[in-house]
Amino acid sequence: MSDDVDFLPARDPLLRDAPLEYAIELPVLGLETRFASNSRFAIGLVEEAFGGWRIVRDAEHAGQFPQTIAHVRIVVFDAPPNTVQHVAPDASRVIAFSSGSFGLSDPARSESVIYATRSIIADRERFRANLLEAMTMALLSAFDRHPVHAAAFARDGRAVLLTGASGSGKSTLAHLAHGAGYDVLSEDTVWVQLEPALHLWGWPGYARLLFDGADDKSRIPLANTSRAACYVARDAIVCLLQRGNAAALEHASAEDIFAELMKSPAPGFDRFPERHESVARRLAKNGGWRLTLSQNAADALPFLARMIAED
Repeated sequence: MSDDVDFLPARDPLLRDAPLEYAIELPVLGLETRFASNSRFAIGLVEEAFGGWRIVRDAEHAGQFPQTIAHVRIVVFDAPPNTVQHVAPDASRVIAFSSGSFGLSDPARSESVIYATRSIIADRERFRANLLEAMTMALLSAFDRHPVHAAAFARDGRAVLLTGASGSGKSTLAHLAHGAGYDVLSEDTVWVQLEPALHLWGWPGYARLLFDGADDKSRIPLANTSRAACYVARDAIVCLLQRGNAAALEHASAEDIFAELMKSPAPGFDRFPERHESVARRLAKNGGWRLTLSQNAADALPFLARMIAED
C-alpha cells in the first residue's frame, strides 16, 4: 500500500528543502490553517480529516482571524524498515533517525512540522490520528481554543456541555441527543474560545459505544457534518453527569460547576494550566445542571430540552 504514497524527495539529507508544493487552507476550529506537504497523498489525508471545516467559513462565528495564523508542514520521506540511518551533513554534525516518524508542534512559531515515512503515511488511520490530527489540534489549542474533556450537543446555537469522569455517560448521552434531533458537536473533546465572545467549538464525528455482547466499542456516526451548527455554538451551559438509581435533573450552582471544572484535568487536557481557571470561571458564570443517569440512559432524554431552553 505504501507504493500508492507519492512524494517529492528532498535533496538535503536533513529534509530542510523538501519541496512542499501541495497545499490547502482550512478554517479548523475557526482558525485559518495552511497545510503544506511534498506529498499529494498526504494533502488528500488532510482533506479527509479536516475538509468538513470549510462549512464554518461563512458562518456568523467565523472570520475572526481572516489571515492564516497557523501552519502545518508534512514532510514525507522514505526509509528502510527497522533500521537506523546516520547522516553527516558536514564535518561536525551527525544525525541519526529510525524508520519511525515524528512531529513537533511549536506555537511560538505558529507551526507544526511532521516528518512521516512512506510506510506510516500509507497507514491512513494511524497517520491521521497519531500525527496529522494530534499535531494540528495541539497547535491550534494554543490560540484561544482551550481543550475541555466533555461532550456537547446544541440547538439554535446554544450548547450543553456534558462533563464527568470516564464512564459517566458522555458518549452515550451524545448518541441519544443525536437520535433526538440535536446538533452534536462532540462526544469527547470541545474547545472553548473566550475572546471576543464565548464560542464552543466541536469536531463532529463518532461516538464510541460498547453494546451488550460486544468485545470492542463500535463507532456510531453522531453529526451532520454539512451543518455549521455541528461545529460551533455561540453559548454554552455546563451539565455535570453522574450515575445513580433513577434519572434526575437539578440546578447546580456556579460554585459547584467551577469546583468540578477545576478538578485535575485528564492527561492531554492539562497543557494550559495558566488559562484553565479563566475558562472554568467563564463556563461556570451562570451556574448549570447536575444530571443523574440511571441504568437506562434513555430515561434522561426528557431533560435535554429543559437544559437547552432554560437560562
